[in-house]
Amino acid sequence: MPCGYISILLALVLVFLSTSSIAVPSIQHWQLANGVKVYFVPTEGLPILDAQVVLHAGSAQDGDKLGQAALTSALLDQGADGLTAQKIAEALENVGAQLGTSTSRDFTTLSFRSLTDDVVLKKSWAVFSTVLNKPNFPKVDFKRVKERTLLSIKRRQESPGTLAQLALYAQIYQGHPYANPIQGTKASVKNIFRTDLQHFYKQHYVGKNMLLVLVGGVSRSKAEVLAKQLVGDLKPGVRAAPIPVVKDVGKGVVIHKEYPSQQTHLFYAAPVLTHNDPDYFALYVGNHILGGSGFSSRIVKEIREKRGLAYSAYSYFNPMMQKGPFLLGLQTKNEKVREASKALKETLQNFIEKGPTAEEVVASKKNINGGFALKLDSNKKLLGQVVGIVASSAPLDYLNSYLSNIAAVTRAQIKDAFQRRVIMDKMVMVTVGQAAKGD
Repeated sequence: MPCGYISILLALVLVFLSTSSIAVPSIQHWQLANGVKVYFVPTEGLPILDAQVVLHAGSAQDGDKLGQAALTSALLDQGADGLTAQKIAEALENVGAQLGTSTSRDFTTLSFRSLTDDVVLKKSWAVFSTVLNKPNFPKVDFKRVKERTLLSIKRRQESPGTLAQLALYAQIYQGHPYANPIQGTKASVKNIFRTDLQHFYKQHYVGKNMLLVLVGGVSRSKAEVLAKQLVGDLKPGVRAAPIPVVKDVGKGVVIHKEYPSQQTHLFYAAPVLTHNDPDYFALYVGNHILGGSGFSSRIVKEIREKRGLAYSAYSYFNPMMQKGPFLLGLQTKNEKVREASKALKETLQNFIEKGPTAEEVVASKKNINGGFALKLDSNKKLLGQVVGIVASSAPLDYLNSYLSNIAAVTRAQIKDAFQRRVIMDKMVMVTVGQAAKGD
């Protein structure tokens, strides 16, 4: 029997032994009368409850008021039902609870953490409920947060990496809501008024546009009570309009933006992957080999180890509600941009044409499976996994079938998926840095 075959067989056995005992929690779910879908995972151990409200109220819903989704979420905990921002912060701090908001292109989320002690949870949950249900959008705080946002937008000009990403999204998503910065632009934010946020809240913070995920040391009956207390009184409303389909960007282009720095940020990307894409696992395992596994990835070996062109180089797929980007990135010295971009393209082209080796596939699966348990080893991580599942409308047994889906991926499937989905002629390259002489 050939040595290569024996090593592959041995690796597969080790993968099985290392993952067969992982306990995957089940996701319980129900729906409230106002349309809020609730998902619950009880855990044992630490007396902690993590919760997250997920709304289809990301920046893709901004319309012509770019930045209003992010501003709305940023104002929620700045004043509610007569409580000032300071009072809200103190009330949470006094019981050791945490509350935060964030906005992406697809979603706005409110994240909560508290001890499950009856007295502590009652107080912290009441604050959470007040912030979510009765925000005031105080005039003084609106002005302050708006000015803070404008300052943040100004500071974007000082970050070459941020500039590169913004230029990339603007190019690959031309004419689509994903093209716009999540925070908006200087001009758009200046044109947002307090009444805009009140209207956005009224339209989007409703039952049918919302998910609630609870993970922690409480019973099902307690979770039902908490869910009703938090979101049961919200109006049903309607689900936000679907995000438009991403159109084909056509032929790829190269964009350079001058920036006074010694290094150039380089991104190479195209829209490729949606949530629940049938090619997801083949592309995921393939990318793990290509540029998603750190120092063992092909890109790092070719760009850093063989040529010394960059300290870090990577690639990833970012699935979104509509096609999210497949992105390769690196930083290199200004005078090495041409050489680095050539090496990056050649590495990708070679992977698309020939696919991975059998040994690479086995090693990648072993690495992915070995890290699976680490994705579930805390309340917060488990919450993140469950939110990802339910927000993308993936099957609730996604975690149960994750390892078998990884194991089922073949070398041929990876090669086929990359050849069909990653079209280099349509990929956009963006560089931000100081052009070398002669370029």
